[in-house]
Amino acid sequence: MDAEDEANFPDDIPGRYEVAARCAMQSYSVVGIASDAGTISGHSLNVPPGASLAIALSLVGGEVTVEGFAKSAGKEVSGAMVVLVPKNMETNRDRIRRDESDSDGSFSLPNVIPGSYTIIAIENGWDLDWAEPGVLSGYLKNGQTLEVGNRSQTPMHLGDAVEVQAK
Repeated sequence: MDAEDEANFPDDIPGRYEVAARCAMQSYSVVGIASDAGTISGHSLNVPPGASLAIALSLVGGEVTVEGFAKSAGKEVSGAMVVLVPKNMETNRDRIRRDESDSDGSFSLPNVIPGSYTIIAIENGWDLDWAEPGVLSGYLKNGQTLEVGNRSQTPMHLGDAVEVQAK
């Protein structure tokens, strides 16, 4: 970024780009891109051949650690794949967080950007192609929805355990 809060890329190559905004002091997520062509939800941008684009980014800043327990029939489950899935997963894949539940069923998902999510736990789910929206859609129906607020030094503890689903 320069003194006018602008970034310039003089030799743009046509193609599809994932736009990211990072800073050493805080994490950000791009939630929208505005240009003369209109507003795009998410953080993907198509650059056509010969284009000269001026864009404005809408950012959400901050990060929170989400902590909780994975259980099945009231008992702690170790080794479950815990996945925090953002609303509109297709355009927000950079917000997906995963962890494996520990021997006491606990898990910790760091660097979560504020927003709307569904959290799921899957028994022996490690070989699933979790980055593909269709793969997780059946599990999301039985997940917990949650809203993650602004940056906090204190972890967000889930009040209810995440029920582990069979693969």
